[in-house]
Order: sequence, then C-alpha cells, then structure tokens
Amino acid sequence: MEWTLENSKACVLLSSDGGQIYSFKLKGCDYEFMWQGDPKFWKGRNPTLFPQVGNTYTKTQILKGKECHMGNHGLARHATFKLSARGEDFVELVFESDEKTFADYPYEFALYLRYTLKGSELKVSYRIENHDVDVMPFGFGLHPAFNCPIEQDESFDDYSLIFHSHEDPDSPEKALIKDHELKLDYSLFDKWPTIIMEHLNSAEISLRSSKHELVVTCANYPYVAFWTPKAPFICIEPWYSHGDFEPNDLKFEDRPGIIKLESGKSFYTEYAITLIK
Repeated sequence: MEWTLENSKACVLLSSDGGQIYSFKLKGCDYEFMWQGDPKFWKGRNPTLFPQVGNTYTKTQILKGKECHMGNHGLARHATFKLSARGEDFVELVFESDEKTFADYPYEFALYLRYTLKGSELKVSYRIENHDVDVMPFGFGLHPAFNCPIEQDESFDDYSLIFHSHEDPDSPEKALIKDHELKLDYSLFDKWPTIIMEHLNSAEISLRSSKHELVVTCANYPYVAFWTPKAPFICIEPWYSHGDFEPNDLKFEDRPGIIKLESGKSFYTEYAITLIK
C-alpha cells in the first residue's frame, strides 16, 4: 500500500514496503530528491535498520541462548508495515513481531514510524516498544539515499556535503572536511567503502550543489555514515550502532551502540529531511 502527504510546498509518497519514502518532491518541480532503487546499483531506497545495523562478523547472533540469522541490517527493511494512524499532515506506520520474526529475533516488539510533513520538512519519528518479558537488545540506524546528481545535467562531483558546525579533524574521516565542506568524488570511496564519522558536532548536514540543496537533521546520533557504490546517489545515514569491523567475542548486547530496552519501555528517536531547492 501507499500513502501520500501533500501541502503547498512539497509532496511525499510513502510505502508499506519497509515503511520507506518512495518519493519526496518540491511542489511544481519535476525532479526527485529520493533514490528510486535501481537494482543495477542498489535496489534499496531508505530502509530502517532494526534490530541491527550491518551485521556481526560471523553473520550470526546469539539471542536468548540460540543462534539467529537476521541478515544484513536486520528485519525492518524487509517488513510490510501497516497503517497505525493518519492525520492531515502525518502518517504513522507500524511493524510488529510475529512468529516469523521470532525465529530470527526472539523478542516481542512494535516499531512505529511517524512521518510528519510541515512545509518542505519531513520529520521521521521512531518509537520502539519492548513487549517482551526480557530486556531487549537492539541496534538502530537509518539509511536514506538521495539522488546525486538530482538532475541529469549535473554530475556526482558537482555536489558537496556541508557540515553546519565546525568539526575537529580528530579522525582520518573527519579530516576530509575542509571549511565545513566535504567535496564529493567517487575516489573517496576507494579507501572507505563507507565513510563513518563519530560524534559529529553538526546537527545538520546539507547535500548541496549550485542548483540544489537538501538538509538532513540528525542530532544526537553517535555515528553518521556516508555511502555510495559509485552510483548516482549518496546515503547520509544516522546510526546508533554499527556492524562488526573485525572478529570479536562480544555478546550481541555488548557490541558498540546496542540499546538495551527494559520490558514494557519505549525508545524514541527522530531525524528530518528538508528540501531547500
């Protein structure tokens, strides 16, 4: 199923397929800001990463004493979300545990996504509820992909990532930023297939060319990743956790960034995409 949010500034198309954004456009413009999922490069669009980001080094997880196989980036990306609530400027979707999810992730949960369109800003809010009797460990992240270039008469390297606050060059990845700007070039991804930056000062990051701009607002996320398979899109990915970079003996619940949610409690987070031009 699909749902539309629309006002005088922008129009959004949402899908039950992974609860994803299928389209986000400015009113009166033909060009599309969101990647459309070409399987030649990557068939994904902007999945929610739950209950893990990436994967463990062995591609297995030990949960409640048994071996599980969630797959890369977890379960939500492949889920069919259902409509939970609807208003004039918002759509709320839900993905709930069932017998099928229990085989790969043996916890009872509900994951709610609420999309709210105000002007040209789309706020995406998340609520994860632990319906299980046990503490529920999970990883969480987002994977929005944006067309880059946005129009065919541009190229990938016409674009830059603009960091709205000063970033100290305290890692090789952050050292790529010069005067708030990281100029995009496919060669960046020769050394780093995924560029991961920790503890950014910038609550907002723009994708900008001389013609177009959008802003991703992602305050309080410990990691932000940037990825492209040298394709005409760039992902700006706020994460709470990440996959394993090397072999380790850590329990799933002890991996970096894993959230441990008490029974009956809820976890909340959000981010936003604003179209400028």
